[in-house]
Amino acid sequence: MTVNIGVIGLGMMGRDHLRRFSEVISGAKVSAVCDIQRETVDEMAKTFAATPFYDADALINSQQVDAVVICSIGPAHKEQILAAFKAGKPVFCEKPLTPGADEARQIIDAEVKTGKRLLQLGFMRRFDAGYQKLKQTIEAGELGDILLMHCAHRNPTVPESYTLEMAINDSATHEIDIIRYLLNEDIVAVRVDRPGKKTSRACPHLQDPLIVIFETESGVRIDDELFVNCGYGYDIRCEVVGEQAIAGLTGQALTYARAPYGYGQNIAHSCMERFAVAYDREVQHFVNRVRDGKALSGPSSWDGYVVALVCDAGLASLKDGEKHRVIIPPRPALYQD
Repeated sequence: MTVNIGVIGLGMMGRDHLRRFSEVISGAKVSAVCDIQRETVDEMAKTFAATPFYDADALINSQQVDAVVICSIGPAHKEQILAAFKAGKPVFCEKPLTPGADEARQIIDAEVKTGKRLLQLGFMRRFDAGYQKLKQTIEAGELGDILLMHCAHRNPTVPESYTLEMAINDSATHEIDIIRYLLNEDIVAVRVDRPGKKTSRACPHLQDPLIVIFETESGVRIDDELFVNCGYGYDIRCEVVGEQAIAGLTGQALTYARAPYGYGQNIAHSCMERFAVAYDREVQHFVNRVRDGKALSGPSSWDGYVVALVCDAGLASLKDGEKHRVIIPPRPALYQD
């Protein structure tokens, strides 16, 4: 069986997934594309031999589409996801699930009513070999009781349209999810610190870097450096400090060079480069589940909802600098696994 995929949103991420379906993924093909820019739709439809759609609902309800991949902007996600649920079609949605927790809760309620997991969320780091090995090390007890985590999320640069709130809602979201994935517990408190100095590379409206402090249910303290104009590359770091040992991601150099008078490494300059294999693996996982007629697994709507709750607390702290609690309601049975 070949799964016919409809892709909504043809920006940077959408185009990367189009290439992925064309060159990497097995068992699926892109049958339909949709975007608010008609010229982009026509161009991508021609390039990838897909049917052009200019309305997301029309694509979702088309008989040409077995499953939907959503790469549109965050505010558009809720209505597109709900439409896919109504049509009974599986959804792969890039993060965030929604910009806020209230909208995310509506998605949870709608999916629970279907009685089946229909959505996989695009937290690709869970499919990265380094993070998976780190999780195995923690769960094997090799580090002893976990005390601290140190994380860093560094981008070479961001556009002038990047806002302070996006540092929480767009950048920190991956750390929030990976903390929960690695430690298998929820975050219960958030505080955002604004260092006294900021990089000269940042636009005037942007405090950069920021430090976000998370606390988990068991008392693990995590500091997350968000430095989105670091200049030198896309650098993701994670170190877990245990009572008996520490473990972390290894160096992320993509290539290296030795010369007579030195040694150099070339690191990634984008998430698509750094996590290329993880993106491949998460999309293939989605396709395999749909092809085999199984309920979806991996990052869920519930994970997206909880991340949104943490982000909302982070945004509140961004305004007043205080620690804010994260109140997480009971998890529905649909997401217990």
